[in-house]
Amino acid sequence: MLISQLPHNDQLFLGATHVVRVTHEDLTEAVADTDQTLTISLTAGEAFRVVAYRLVETFEDQSDAALNDTKITIGDGGDPDRFFTVTQVNENGTEVLYKSGALADPYIYTTTDTIDILVESMVGKSLSNLDKGIALFFVQKLDLNDYGDY
Repeated sequence: MLISQLPHNDQLFLGATHVVRVTHEDLTEAVADTDQTLTISLTAGEAFRVVAYRLVETFEDQSDAALNDTKITIGDGGDPDRFFTVTQVNENGTEVLYKSGALADPYIYTTTDTIDILVESMVGKSLSNLDKGIALFFVQKLDLNDYGDY
């Protein structure tokens, strides 16, 4: 998983500060029917929301069309889908190419927590067998502690 700060002009246009890139290479869980969680750590005073999502390349095991159900949800310790409700990303399913995040305004953390990107597996299949897939999440990630006493 790669988190990159967007250029200033893109931040203004999209309303997002960063892009989170999740690819099939991030999915290393080899146990069948076992989900995997990718995390982003946040501390008190940070704010976060998913602005938009784009499925650049559908997730797929190119040698096994029966691996046909891969879903992503984004939440935190208090709400598993606070930022992004369950969404199909698999080539063999009813994949969703574009979607808005679940919140209109950033959620502000008062204690340390993690953003949890849950990638769901399916019965009898392993996420590590996926050999294709790229999803981009355009997010606002702000640290209010960076702003001084005005």
